[in-house]
Amino acid sequence: MSKSVEIHHLSKSFGKREIFRNFSLEIEEGEFVAIIGPSGCGKSTLLNMIGLLEKLDEGTIKVGGKKLPGIEGKRATMIRRNKINYLFQSYALINDMTVMQNLLIAMNFINRSKKEKVRRTQMVLKQVGLLELKDEKINTLSGGEQQRVAIARTILKPGDIILADEPTGALDSETAETVFSLMMDLSKKYGKTVIMVTHNRELARRADRMIDLADTIDSKKVKIQ
Repeated sequence: MSKSVEIHHLSKSFGKREIFRNFSLEIEEGEFVAIIGPSGCGKSTLLNMIGLLEKLDEGTIKVGGKKLPGIEGKRATMIRRNKINYLFQSYALINDMTVMQNLLIAMNFINRSKKEKVRRTQMVLKQVGLLELKDEKINTLSGGEQQRVAIARTILKPGDIILADEPTGALDSETAETVFSLMMDLSKKYGKTVIMVTHNRELARRADRMIDLADTIDSKKVKIQ
């Protein structure tokens, strides 16, 4: 199986505070990986470096076998647009637009007709249980419904790597379970690589692999379970 993400000898500091030192990790295509650890151990920072939102100090990160560039410039923009999807605790949707409008925006750079984009969007909304809400504005939806819209966006948008930062953190346990099941579908049904940061160990244990960063900055101490 091919590697989706390869991290080699990564180091990262904020001022005098060292977050990672000589950290290495490989993730397979289509794998669902959960990253856990206490606050401040670098979970979100790791996602942001993979997602070209945060600079690294030393080391390399490869996506699809190709080394990532710096976070600025056209190549970085194209990778964020075409290779990587993000799932945030805050959903990152446009509140005064409808569900359908939000999802069509995500397909702006896909070379398909408007009719085909609408058809595809309706099909995905049915899969995530939101077809009846397609014309509702985002700000009228519950948190769980908004996160399902965000998941639908990751299905529709180009990019086979999903970076999910506490995607169930703002949801009650029942809704979190629904969202987590849909995220499992991203990996198992759609073949996307999912890297999820979470404080929820019960959900994390159900991923293909759970990586505990604990409170360490040294890759030799990272627990890979």
